[in-house]
Amino acid sequence: MMRVSYAGASFLTSDDIANGLFRFVAALGENHEAESLEIPAFADDGKAVLVRMVVGPASELVGVPEESVLEEPNTVDFVSELHKRTLALSSPRPVIDTEVGFSTAYDWDDLE
Repeated sequence: MMRVSYAGASFLTSDDIANGLFRFVAALGENHEAESLEIPAFADDGKAVLVRMVVGPASELVGVPEESVLEEPNTVDFVSELHKRTLALSSPRPVIDTEVGFSTAYDWDDLE
């Protein structure tokens, strides 16, 4: 398990979620974007909670491994979705010029 600190608060979550969160936040920073997330985590009393947070380019997260008697939840679906969102930010996107009259044809006759 990992204790993640952010904006003066901290929460306990699975290693997979924490690592996915760090990769996602790094991708957001590279794209100058921000996103709202609900992270599955544990409260200090051990109850499962959803941590709501907004992360973006200026987010400073810290993760510290922590021993816990809590059983790591099944996070496969959440981690998979976070991975997809990270890939979407990391993948090149085509640029489409919608300007009327745009052409890649060159007028070589003007060159002398």
